[in-house]
Amino acid sequence: MYTDDINTFTKKILCQTKAIVVDYGQSNIQQLIDLLVVKNKYPESYFILITRESCFENTIENILINTVSDYSIDCVSVMRKLKACLKDFASGNQHIIVTKNKRLYHIEKEKNLTKRESDLLPYIISGRNNKEISRYLDVSGKTVSHHRRNIYHKFDVNNLTGLYHVFGRYA
Repeated sequence: MYTDDINTFTKKILCQTKAIVVDYGQSNIQQLIDLLVVKNKYPESYFILITRESCFENTIENILINTVSDYSIDCVSVMRKLKACLKDFASGNQHIIVTKNKRLYHIEKEKNLTKRESDLLPYIISGRNNKEISRYLDVSGKTVSHHRRNIYHKFDVNNLTGLYHVFGRYA
């Protein structure tokens, strides 16, 4: 299934879809948040995002893109890579390729984020509360709260607004 707006598809279509190709050409944080929700509802679906290099300039957007996409393709080489990806997918040789921007990787290393903190970060910056995050990731609310506090401490902030401000400096 190919789309530039995930909200145009019905629940029935999404349940039957194995691969969702999203043309993410313009910065749209809300679209990424919507995709994150869909990904959580349909974890068996494979998300391929067609992006532009400029999409990785915003740190928050970068974190969400890396969380949503199982495979991310720059539009310049999209046709060649998409064809190879779909061929592998169709043959059952489904490869999960993590595409992290160097800046995000360095932020995670610089702040010494644990794997769990890195997993929670996209949900936190997308405005999800602890209860929602605990449902999405099947962990306790107390665990989410603990890791949220650790993330805030590591970034030397007290709340989500402070986190947004810090990520604005990384841009």
